[in-house]
Amino acid sequence: MVAATRRALPHHGAELARWASELCRTASGFPGHLSNDVTRRHVRGSVQLTVAVTFDSASSASAWENSPERAALVAAGDALTEGEPMATALVLPGPGQSRLRTATVVWAGLFPFALVLNVLAAAPLAGLHVVPRTLVTTVVLVPLAVYVGIPAVQGVLRWAATRGR
Repeated sequence: MVAATRRALPHHGAELARWASELCRTASGFPGHLSNDVTRRHVRGSVQLTVAVTFDSASSASAWENSPERAALVAAGDALTEGEPMATALVLPGPGQSRLRTATVVWAGLFPFALVLNVLAAAPLAGLHVVPRTLVTTVVLVPLAVYVGIPAVQGVLRWAATRGR
């Protein structure tokens, strides 16, 4: 997957969205193209778009990355963008990028917090009925897992992958 995040110049959010659609349409004509995804967010009063284009192989992604069509579209996007594109990445799908791997990462990022919560809060929460007890525990666990646990597990995995090279 090739991904980049851009923040629109003031009052150019709609133009940047049209640009992202054109980029995705053009990428879809390249051999090995699998999918596109555009995520739109409002950040500090401006529109921020993350555009992700997925290909079936590194060579297909490279052909897109080095194409004159993409270069022209990137230049057009630069004219609508505040600053440099952020978080550009080339991530290749592989056998390790499965739902099982995702489930394992989520579990590993959640388990330590669930264990600590159960040890520390089991007695105080025991008097609550199952629905409020579940609500309280998930309100605590989900943000911890999403913002702390899962990124920590992913960081350890990235570190381990770079150490193994």
